[in-house]
Amino acid sequence: MFALAAVTALASAWLVGAQEQDNNAYHPHASFVFMRTGERTPIIRPGPSVLSALGANQMYTLGQNFRTRYITGQSPSSLGQEHIAGMSPNVLNNEQILVKTLDTEYLVASAQAFMQGLYPPRALGNGTGDASGLLADGRAIDYPLNGYQYASVKTSSQLDPDSIYIAGAQNCPVAQKEAMMYFTTDEFLETKAANKDFYKNLSVDWFEGNLKSDQLDYISAYEIADYLAYQYAHNSTIYRRLANDSTYDGVYDKIRHLADQEAWYLYGNTSSSSTDNDNRAIAGKTLAAAILDQFQKLVTDKTSGGDTTDFSYPLTFYVGEQEPMMSLMSLMKADSHDHDFRSMPPFGSAMVFELFSTGDNVDFPTNKDDLWVRFYFHNGTEYENNQMMAFPIFGNGPSRTDMPWKEFKDMFAKISVSTLTEWCGTCASPSLFCWGVDNPNVSFVLPGQHHKSKLSPTVAGIIGAIVTLAVAGFLFALAMLLAGVRFHRNPRSKQADLGGFKGSAKLASDPDLSLAQNAAAPAGISFVNGGGAGGDKKGHERVGSWELRQKELGPQPSGDFADQSRRGSFDAIDAVAGQPVQPHERV
Repeated sequence: MFALAAVTALASAWLVGAQEQDNNAYHPHASFVFMRTGERTPIIRPGPSVLSALGANQMYTLGQNFRTRYITGQSPSSLGQEHIAGMSPNVLNNEQILVKTLDTEYLVASAQAFMQGLYPPRALGNGTGDASGLLADGRAIDYPLNGYQYASVKTSSQLDPDSIYIAGAQNCPVAQKEAMMYFTTDEFLETKAANKDFYKNLSVDWFEGNLKSDQLDYISAYEIADYLAYQYAHNSTIYRRLANDSTYDGVYDKIRHLADQEAWYLYGNTSSSSTDNDNRAIAGKTLAAAILDQFQKLVTDKTSGGDTTDFSYPLTFYVGEQEPMMSLMSLMKADSHDHDFRSMPPFGSAMVFELFSTGDNVDFPTNKDDLWVRFYFHNGTEYENNQMMAFPIFGNGPSRTDMPWKEFKDMFAKISVSTLTEWCGTCASPSLFCWGVDNPNVSFVLPGQHHKSKLSPTVAGIIGAIVTLAVAGFLFALAMLLAGVRFHRNPRSKQADLGGFKGSAKLASDPDLSLAQNAAAPAGISFVNGGGAGGDKKGHERVGSWELRQKELGPQPSGDFADQSRRGSFDAIDAVAGQPVQPHERV
């Protein structure tokens, strides 16, 4: 029998509440939704994580629910009905909807599954419908899969500046350092000591060889909970053990609670930040900038014609992981009224920001003072009450869930990191796209702004580099042809040393990573770069490595990262210049 400490709150007990019915006086004009991915395989399993069938269904259901709310249909038991005027009811119009995510396999799959629910297949039938399906001989053909509609999902790799607005802590050493200070605090050391026996009594067989017995410790609370959540849903033996065996009463809930506690200190908890900059919540700051940018562009376009080269969207959907959500919750002080916001949001959950007006007129108001913003949270599709509820933010009282647009804009501007220059400087990031961003002659704008007449500095730089290489190659060819210059290779008797911080023991897959500027690693903390953000698990930076664990956080080399890992844990604490490259831009 485990000696369990009292659990004061069930982990991940996210918020539910009654959703008001469609109100004729409530007129949404735009919505920005950040969704956590559907269920995926554990992050510490070998190979890239993949979206499970359960996760795909979670995202598909979520798409159906948002379709009912914003586009068409009647389903008051899900997310209510607050249709946005002008939305195409059946035929997908990619100019009305912006969908963004990272180029990670399971995140892209999540976005695709969501869009299948938002705009399901649409059969032409009997020669009616889309003219592109009508042939000259009179035949009508459907798209594959009974009229499947192809959504435009914009993806960003770690090399795209746009990625910072989906996972702002990725490649941000300063944020990682700030987060890792938690592992030097009395709170961490006390929690670690108090739960040492609890973790040691877990069965190492549950982790299928991906965690060793000496790695079952509070420092790996998130990895342990992430793995067991998947096993609990898919392994009948483990489910029966944790759900029905009295020996394990409360164990599963406590595992999740401890993971929530660790995640809150790492991703959010700005009130305990060691500085006033709240850099551990950088992912929330960049997400806030993206939300504000989308709303501002729409307001400008609707009230003054806007910039015809820009695109504003009534519906914006970002798909990512829990880190930006928890960071933004902390920055908005959403937890001040309900501590459940300090838990990790479940798979398929969503935070929703709606720009709306009230009154009899359904049109976009000509006076900006008539615009309001409301924040909702939807706690996933796996709960009996899968509705969403409005919550106050920025310390407002429970009865003040609506904020005037001007107040919302001012408050979000204060918590946002809105430019690439600011992000690169704040993070001391080694990212390639940060090179040269301190040039005062270069201006930076948020992603999503399309200027038809200009090349972004990034693209221009790449083109310039290609031209330079082409000229150099031409000169070398002339030298070889006219001057007899030749190149040969000296044979070597043994394999070259790859060098780096591992010396001759380094593998080709082990890149070196150095902290930029003065962002030195604090003593006694392991810096590990692992997977999750990219399809090959190269994006998530994790704190407190379970692979290079020092049992009591013993001394580590300072100034460099101690080692690299193939896997990520910490999922996003875990983008040369100019306008950020759009996800669809490639060279």
